[in-house]
Amino acid sequence: MTVTYRVSKGCCACGTCIYECPVQAITMKVVGGAEIDEKRCTGCGACYDNCASEAIERIEHQDQEKE
Repeated sequence: MTVTYRVSKGCCACGTCIYECPVQAITMKVVGGAEIDEKRCTGCGACYDNCASEAIERIEHQDQEKE
């Protein structure tokens, strides 16, 4: 299983997630707050653990089994 994170409604645009992300996968949009690039996200959870407004959701992806 692979885990990524997405900003849902309620981002207060504090920027904490940007500073916590070790791979710089988060940017701040002019309108709407933070945005996570799911392709760059490594699933570490630092943004999720430190989000002041609890606006980041955890997304679990089922990996395809290799035959």
